[in-house]
Amino acid sequence: MEKLIYTWEEQLSDTEDICAQINKDNFLPDVIVGISRGGLIPGVMISHKLNIPFKPVHASTRDFPHWENYLPKANDSKVLIVDDICDSGETFERLSNYIKDNINHECDVRFSALWWNNECDFEPHYYTRDLAKDTKNVWIFFPHENWWEEDSLN
Repeated sequence: MEKLIYTWEEQLSDTEDICAQINKDNFLPDVIVGISRGGLIPGVMISHKLNIPFKPVHASTRDFPHWENYLPKANDSKVLIVDDICDSGETFERLSNYIKDNINHECDVRFSALWWNNECDFEPHYYTRDLAKDTKNVWIFFPHENWWEEDSLN
């Protein structure tokens, strides 16, 4: 398996790019929702850059599987849900379906990831990098993962 090291500098630049995409799209969310674990850091970064409140949600289908259902508040008309990678698309798809099935008001819910595995069917609204992760047999190491063991990644 190929190891792709994604640096803090790349993540900072890509987060800035996502904020620019959101601004260009004239999409100003009422809340940024970060999916734990991977979406917390980019979600907080976007929240600070756009000066928008942040809400963490524990929704993991892979590492430490746990699911916390999330619904926008009644006064939220625009929501951005953030993760580090849209890998299989399952987390975003599940959240999207749950919100659509259970929300009782109009809400524009959009999804953002730093990386998109372009072999999955769910394409986030905002992302900066994509690759055929499964075909190329690549594992992306994010800077917030194992940063204390950098030498062990080589």
